Amino acid sequence: MVDDGSSRAPDPRPARTRAALFGAVERLTLSGSEITIGSVTRAAGVSRSAFYAQFTGLDDLAAGILTAAFAEIARDDLVGRAASAGRTDLARRAALRLLEHIEGRRGFYRASLEWMMTARVHELVVDEYARHVRATATTMPDVVPDGIRVDDVARYVGGGTLALVRGWVEDPEPAGVEVMAERLLAVWPDWLVGR
Repeated sequence: MVDDGSSRAPDPRPARTRAALFGAVERLTLSGSEITIGSVTRAAGVSRSAFYAQFTGLDDLAAGILTAAFAEIARDDLVGRAASAGRTDLARRAALRLLEHIEGRRGFYRASLEWMMTARVHELVVDEYARHVRATATTMPDVVPDGIRVDDVARYVGGGTLALVRGWVEDPEPAGVEVMAERLLAVWPDWLVGR
């Protein structure tokens, strides 16, 4: 078969721009700098138009960073489940990793969520978290109680987790990561957590 040139490799520029923006947020957060679209684009070395080609605003950028963290945490969780590690330990480890990720970027998440999180961004984050809960549930079909729709539980856990974490980020005197992890574990379904 002859390549007629109609099938091109994907353009790597959007991925590079996203990586530069994510890296800029990391550097600004570590330095304690103000987090604005202008400061992020300057630190990333990209234009505002390049930013807006990728994200609608800081809340959308925060969702991108958060969903990338979800994916990494979920990937490790699924590897642990495949190795038959204890569900409770895996759930605790996943909660701690999520909260440590957020704690390390609290200033950024607080700045990006101070503005009203758009409904689209909220749904994006809930859907992404729910996708990982569904993937986890498929690794243990024998423990899902009869009559439970995994999709319903996944959306419920995703939305509830986002609400609790958002409240924690906005709390002027937040609980520690360990305490917040236990609070999350306490409200997640027993069969999912392994209790």
